[in-house]
Amino acid sequence: LKYAFEYEKQASGVMSRKIIKEICRKPPAHWVGDGFHVFPVFADKAFTSELSPFLMFDYAAPKHFPPTRQQKGVGQHPHRGFETVTVAFQGEIEHADSQGNRDVIGPGDVQW
Repeated sequence: LKYAFEYEKQASGVMSRKIIKEICRKPPAHWVGDGFHVFPVFADKAFTSELSPFLMFDYAAPKHFPPTRQQKGVGQHPHRGFETVTVAFQGEIEHADSQGNRDVIGPGDVQW
């Protein structure tokens, strides 16, 4: 399906038409860092002229990492031209950046 129309009733009672340009199929997951399986929600559109540079939306399924002395992570990587927002649906996520900011967020927490 490349184009479809959806009609929506506005608060004023007027019907408006939205154009759905494309329904993206579920893309394959890719690895990030030390074993973080990530699913790009908008398929391969993140770095195209259609969405770039303002939207890259990934989903990382819950994963348990057993205790280890080895630090896990994705290493240094630049974030510029967009804002990173992390939402924890369940479990905990620890994040540290190159500026020395470090935090742990839990279920329902948002970090940006």
